[in-house]
Amino acid sequence: MDHEVLERILDGRENPTNLSLSLLKDITENFSEDREIGHGGFATVYKGVLPNGNVAVKRIKNSHSIKETLFYHEVDSLLNIEHENIIRFLGFCASTDQTAIKIEGLKQHIYAEVRERLLCFEYVSNGSLRKYITDELRGLKWNTRYEIIRGICEGLYHLHHEKKIYHMDMKPENILLDNDMVPKITDFGLSRLDEKSQTMSEVRLGSLGYCAPEYLFQGKMSFKSDIFSLGVIIIELVTGQKVIPKNKNNVFRRWRHRWRKTGKETQLVYQQVSKCMEIGLLCQEIDPSERPFIWDIIDDIRQVECVNGSIRNVSEYKFGQISPYSEDDDMLGIDPLELHFPFQLNKQMACTIQITNETGSYIAFNVEDMNPLSYCAQPQKDIIPPRSKCNVEITMQPQAKAPRDHTNEFTVWSTKVNDGLAIEDMATIKFIKEAANVVDDVNLDVVFDVSEPQEARSKKQVQTIQPLLEIRGDDAVGPIFCMDVHQTKPLIITGHQFGDVQIWNSDTQKVVASIKVSEEVVSKIKFVARKQWLVAVSHDCFVHVYKYEKELEKVTSFKAQDRDVSSCSLDVHPTQPYVLTECGTEIKLWDWERGWSCIQTFEEHSNLINELKFNPEDTNSFASASWDRTVKVWSLDSPKSKYTLCGHSDSVHCQDFFKRDGQQYLISGSRDKTAKVGYYAGKYINTACI
Repeated sequence: MDHEVLERILDGRENPTNLSLSLLKDITENFSEDREIGHGGFATVYKGVLPNGNVAVKRIKNSHSIKETLFYHEVDSLLNIEHENIIRFLGFCASTDQTAIKIEGLKQHIYAEVRERLLCFEYVSNGSLRKYITDELRGLKWNTRYEIIRGICEGLYHLHHEKKIYHMDMKPENILLDNDMVPKITDFGLSRLDEKSQTMSEVRLGSLGYCAPEYLFQGKMSFKSDIFSLGVIIIELVTGQKVIPKNKNNVFRRWRHRWRKTGKETQLVYQQVSKCMEIGLLCQEIDPSERPFIWDIIDDIRQVECVNGSIRNVSEYKFGQISPYSEDDDMLGIDPLELHFPFQLNKQMACTIQITNETGSYIAFNVEDMNPLSYCAQPQKDIIPPRSKCNVEITMQPQAKAPRDHTNEFTVWSTKVNDGLAIEDMATIKFIKEAANVVDDVNLDVVFDVSEPQEARSKKQVQTIQPLLEIRGDDAVGPIFCMDVHQTKPLIITGHQFGDVQIWNSDTQKVVASIKVSEEVVSKIKFVARKQWLVAVSHDCFVHVYKYEKELEKVTSFKAQDRDVSSCSLDVHPTQPYVLTECGTEIKLWDWERGWSCIQTFEEHSNLINELKFNPEDTNSFASASWDRTVKVWSLDSPKSKYTLCGHSDSVHCQDFFKRDGQQYLISGSRDKTAKVGYYAGKYINTACI
């Protein structure tokens, strides 16, 4: 009977209503891992199967921390929202049961309350927008991108203008695409069921890069916060990256190159790209009052009119120096943009790309690969005459195991050169983007086509590695956000979402001490073994110091920075009485023998810092990894960095020092899905991608 009710809701014959827990268990095979289609800090999403279609069941974690009034308020909001560009709500479940728990050594049972809070939505098969974000030269066609932008704006207009709801977590992962590539906004409000500060910090942490600065640094929420996030998404859809390149004309040049290859160039598409970039930049103004409201954006989009394929006022939409049909295509054609290597173990593989110059100029190119030890390009560089072609063969050296696919593995750089320049003179060519020098860079992806003999596949077995120990946080303290291991004692310390710190005995796998140090997320925690201390930092920028000799005893706590931010970390000096902290973009050095006074401040990063690490070989120095895509190395006695390590194309989230054959190295891991290794010898003299 329950199944029939949900089927009728899915078909649109009935309105959303409360659903039984047994029904949601049944259609998800008791929340089987095989049915899991997504998860985050607040919920796990499962695919539910019905005879007439599929649904998405969102099972909220830590249900005990969610106030009943807030849950039902959220459900009430969902019940009142119906729009083509917002995920369709089908029903909810609020189940509370009592269960008897036997406690060893006691005759009586303890009766515990078991709560389940679930939401049911339509199932959207094409996944999130994230996997469709690419640069101008590949991926979704412009018309599809423009319709997605329009749909997102229409959905946000409905939330803001019609329902007075702000989303506060707009990002590509929270925009789903159906079979017709119609965007549907999801996850609005759910992560804000609990309006306490720890939940807000969690959201801010999860959306760095899309959060408005006033929310990220001060926790201020408004409709304009969503507008900032919308601007980032629009720019990503137009260019494939969050920030428009300094030479904005290159965006037009790259789209023009693609349109002319496919015969899709019209005045209208130039108008649309220009308007979208204009909106995207305006949405990202630092001052919220300078950003438009969503109804202003909708008006702008609706005013982009096409009358017999012409623009109302071409000059109005001229962005920089490029306007429709103003110039010939001046870029090299490169085919394919995705290299497929027919992979076989321990055998050399080759793939060919064709570079075409259909312009009237001489163009020099250089093929740069991120892993020169594995690949060889012939020719690596050359000069292509007007209306000519050149084949480049890329050879991969024999590999002992199948490598992973890589995005942006190769970059083809190109620039116009003077007639008569010889190949021998290419050393003088600068493939550097600057005002007087137009340089193009086209990224190539690598895919390995691995074919395995049937006999080998049939014999292949999956080996499961069992953990030596397992530590699980419970609903009362929330998920584990950080941990540290004692170097001499069987102790593990964990920091949790709701501000708790727990000490575990790794032999018994039981909690031996627990204390709540904050209302905010504990983002980093360290043992100070020589003092029998633990030091933790929470998202409100408070540092907490506790002695753990017999029981947890507070030593001190202090605020490391005046304002709350969503990025806090620390590290402890291995020999000196020093603790490093970072909150936002500011690093401070604290001396506990001087009453925890700040003895040095370091401020050079232009974006949030993710991690600090003392150098074990040179304890007078440390490194910091940041969202500004750099790693900086510092000396404790100077507020200025010694040098900056660049090379990542996205934020750097982790780093560490290590030694091999007497040489010290620094490794950094980035959101660009690469790890870079460099020599640590006063400067970054070499890198490699892993």
